[in-house]
Amino acid sequence: MIGVISGDIIKSQKIPKQQYDAMLYQLEQSLRANCNKTTSWDIYRGDAFQLQVEKSERLVTTAILIYLQLKSAGYELRQSMALGHIDNPGTSIKTATGSAFTLSGHELDKMTNQRFTFAIAGQPVDESFKLNLAFVDILLCKITQKQANALYSYLTHTNNNHAALANELNTSRENVTKLLNLANYQLIERFILHTQQWLKSIQQGYD
Repeated sequence: MIGVISGDIIKSQKIPKQQYDAMLYQLEQSLRANCNKTTSWDIYRGDAFQLQVEKSERLVTTAILIYLQLKSAGYELRQSMALGHIDNPGTSIKTATGSAFTLSGHELDKMTNQRFTFAIAGQPVDESFKLNLAFVDILLCKITQKQANALYSYLTHTNNNHAALANELNTSRENVTKLLNLANYQLIERFILHTQQWLKSIQQGYD
């Protein structure tokens, strides 16, 4: 199985024309920063994107990191994650086909107020995971740009003690701690680690 994320910037049509290129640049930079060499991606329809995550256990982690980096730049986005198969890899993600791509795209079209949704081709998603994802969705939706930036740095830096992050973010250790606590960083980190193990178990069931 592979993981696919389809997403787009929320209310991008309200972004002034003179700021639109900056938004697209930020989206591209975020995808480059959070997708490793085994992950292919493409931007289409101006503000939408789709990416393929080879290591399915990184699917939710990747979506959260992309969300945080874009939010720290002042943009909201929604993402539809799906696990499924790939029938034809094509020459690029634009031409790839399979249940993971189809399901991810269809679920994105059905999204309303959520920031994240998750589906598995051919089977229901565990209700406890759906509930946890809904809670995380609400938590991340409510954080500020500065909190998102601090949380992104915490989740992506090898040395993520608060003093080191303070140097990185050019602020005080006390302020880093305050921002991370307001972002519920420990709960988000626990959710990510738990999700990685859960997705590994799903993948092993298909191997």
